[in-house]
Amino acid sequence: MNRLILWFVGLMPKKIQSFYFNHEEVLLYIFYGGLTTVVSFITKLVPLYLVDKDAMGDFYTVYSTGCAVFSWICAVTFAYFTNRAYVFKSTAKTKKAFLKEFVNFYVGRLASLGIDALMTAVFIGWLRWNAFLVTLAAQIIILIINYVISKVFVFRETEEKTVQGKSE
Repeated sequence: MNRLILWFVGLMPKKIQSFYFNHEEVLLYIFYGGLTTVVSFITKLVPLYLVDKDAMGDFYTVYSTGCAVFSWICAVTFAYFTNRAYVFKSTAKTKKAFLKEFVNFYVGRLASLGIDALMTAVFIGWLRWNAFLVTLAAQIIILIINYVISKVFVFRETEEKTVQGKSE
């Protein structure tokens, strides 16, 4: 995918190319974050729109929250692998380093799960607001929080990763 992006950027005027290469990480994060949002929307909204929320009564709140959790698992798994490979270009090579990074990524994403589940339960489940608009607002908030967590805590270049990369 990044080859396609680089090919496309190569077609652009030099000023746009310069902007891209000066802000590549953030732009790739936004791009792959957008794809993650698509994964999240599909895995959350399809099950929500397949049921009659009025017929489900009070159980709809539990059901809609379950949809948010399922969506979170799908989106976080997709986001981990795209962020690792394409955005932050992780240098973690050993199984131990990979597992540490993987666990840190998921732990860091627990905040996004809490935000998404809370917003879904309150605004979709209880208040019956528009599921699409609530999901969109939640995803924007989550995108910003997750970038900071990934950049600062998960994919930061550590001495351990640097030593592993040079020794292999």
